[in-house]
Amino acid sequence: MATKLAPVQLVRRITLGVVLVGVTTLTILHQKLQGIPSIDALDPFGGLETLLKYVAGGEFIKKIEPGNIVLFGGIVVLGVLLSRFFCGWLCAFGALQGVFGWLGKKIFRRRFTVPKKLDAVLRWAKYPILVLSIYFTWRTGSLFIRPYEPMAAFGHLAAGIPAVWAEFAVGFVLLVLVMLLSMLYERVFCKYLCPLGAVNAILGRIPLFRIKRDAPTCISCSKCDRACPMNIDVSTADAVNSPECISCMECVTSCPTKKGTLATTIGGKRVKLGRVVALGFAIFVGAAIVGQLTGMLKFVAPTLQQRAAEGSLKVEDIKGSSTYASVAQSFGIELERLYREVGVDMKRVPPETMLKDTGKLAGIEGFEADTVRLAVAKILGIPYSGEKGEAAPAAAAPGALVVPADFALEGTMTIKDVAAALKASETAVIAKLGLPADIPQDKPLRDMKDQYGYSMPALKEKIKQ
Repeated sequence: MATKLAPVQLVRRITLGVVLVGVTTLTILHQKLQGIPSIDALDPFGGLETLLKYVAGGEFIKKIEPGNIVLFGGIVVLGVLLSRFFCGWLCAFGALQGVFGWLGKKIFRRRFTVPKKLDAVLRWAKYPILVLSIYFTWRTGSLFIRPYEPMAAFGHLAAGIPAVWAEFAVGFVLLVLVMLLSMLYERVFCKYLCPLGAVNAILGRIPLFRIKRDAPTCISCSKCDRACPMNIDVSTADAVNSPECISCMECVTSCPTKKGTLATTIGGKRVKLGRVVALGFAIFVGAAIVGQLTGMLKFVAPTLQQRAAEGSLKVEDIKGSSTYASVAQSFGIELERLYREVGVDMKRVPPETMLKDTGKLAGIEGFEADTVRLAVAKILGIPYSGEKGEAAPAAAAPGALVVPADFALEGTMTIKDVAAALKASETAVIAKLGLPADIPQDKPLRDMKDQYGYSMPALKEKIKQ
């Protein structure tokens, strides 16, 4: 006879299902439409990576947005107060493993466990992975772990297996292995490989939230042990202090005594299970509200046209979801020249094609949007190093902007005056100053500062950079 599912566990499964379906839907739409966040923008671990990049170099990693920092901040608070609550209640990849785990139980009619000695060694693996991820992200300023991340591979499946294999071969292999192993052993990735799980495990060492066992009322049935997806021995512990606990509360809801043998506590005081769950959701939703109020919770970057209108357009703003037409229009570049510099045939790759689809249409293996960024930088004569920091600054093209050390920008000058003085194109001047592409080129700069929201000191500083 099947055991009736506790209401709180029903809520947990529904929550994980909604998260998984939501993330999956967004990753599919991202491959088809512009303005839909990528899996990189939805990955909370990217918040730690892009935060390191910002601290090191004053800018965010190009593939992700500040919204990742908000998500990661919420997870840190959750980790301090409720241990690995995010892992047990809100993680899409944890939910995906749960689906395959459920299938495995249906097929094999049992749950397998890794031998304890091997299990104890393997659980340490996620900590070196975390350290290496942090180190190489800091050094390279890029998403170092991305090609090896199974969730990143999962998020790009809608692009087709060939595209996934070209960019995420290792991540795809890991994805398949993890899903297959999850049919035999619950939460394999969570236990042994997840760097975000390692972060939460470290934060969970702060003893605020604990599940405690009342020994006198315990009947030693071991149902709690069998229910735990992380294979923690709950039935012999006075308190669940394991950093592997994902706060799913399966042990609590499986206890048959009805005497509070297993109780959730915060700061040593018993707190009702429902209140613990409500607190977890409140913290995460609260982080989202803070992100909205501060303007940081943005998973989709403004379009190139919007950035051009704001006067904040940079080569780094070009995304895989940008089109050739939008790039050319926003940067004021001739479309034909953009195609020539990129080395792509316009007949095979129409102007409305998203950059990330170039490889598939043109037959170019491993094509990246960074190729277009480098081409735009070359056309405009703007120094730009590649996404991995390996490319040399772009060489100045004919009509590019080369600013002598003794050049002085004056408010009485027009864009045409500046271009003539520097022997450059008006487009290059506009890009250098970060002005909108449609700004009048024959009006004095000082007369347009109020209309376009800039100051002359700011423009003088930009022209020197």
